[in-house]
Amino acid sequence: MNSLSNKKELLELRQGKEILTWYMCGPTVYDHSHMGHAKTYICFDTIRRILTDYFGLRVHLCMNITDIDDKIIMRANERGIKFDEISRAMETEFFNDCARLNIRLPNVITRVSEYVPEIVEFIEKIIKEGFAYESAGSVYFDVIKYSQSNGHTYAKLEPTSLSDTAKLNEGEGALTVESSAKEKRNPQDFALWKKSKPGEPFWSSPWGEGRPGWHIECSAMANSIFKDKTIDIHSGGVDLKFPHHDNEIA
Repeated sequence: MNSLSNKKELLELRQGKEILTWYMCGPTVYDHSHMGHAKTYICFDTIRRILTDYFGLRVHLCMNITDIDDKIIMRANERGIKFDEISRAMETEFFNDCARLNIRLPNVITRVSEYVPEIVEFIEKIIKEGFAYESAGSVYFDVIKYSQSNGHTYAKLEPTSLSDTAKLNEGEGALTVESSAKEKRNPQDFALWKKSKPGEPFWSSPWGEGRPGWHIECSAMANSIFKDKTIDIHSGGVDLKFPHHDNEIA
């Protein structure tokens, strides 16, 4: 099922293409894995095995690990430890669980913490194109301006969630939702770069010290791995359709 068209469609490889490219949204590693993770990644692994073992296709699968996130920072602060102690421990546990479930490892694993320079560069390109703006040390994607420029209809995957404040706030993160509401031009705009507050991890950027926003992370890492190639398959949990996957499309 293609979530973008809501139809069952044939997977057709482009002429001359030998490798099927697949970007998979991995877990945000702030807590133990649960049954939802198991179902999601078992299903994806089954599809991958059918493609490779039955149809004989070459699949290049990239999975991200979100190891910089408001939830991780909050959990680390609760325990009085560094954010990467939580993320590394939970990532290890996640892959141990995958091994127990006989889920094959992806070809490439990308961690947000290892791609911050690429994410900053990606944000700079979006600003240069006129679709993002700096505000109080953070950077936001201008959803309305982008939509007006090319006829893109925002919230293609879940149009009914366009005004769902709870989902929009969840996407922005508990540590930043209050400040971002004051800094954004439009409610649907989303953070590409978050100005760090005291006690939060930070990296240098042209806009000051901060960290990447959730939605830009996958876009930048997928671009870094697959360059300008079209990705054949993009997958993730159904709970990520809005706003995460809709924001990635934008």
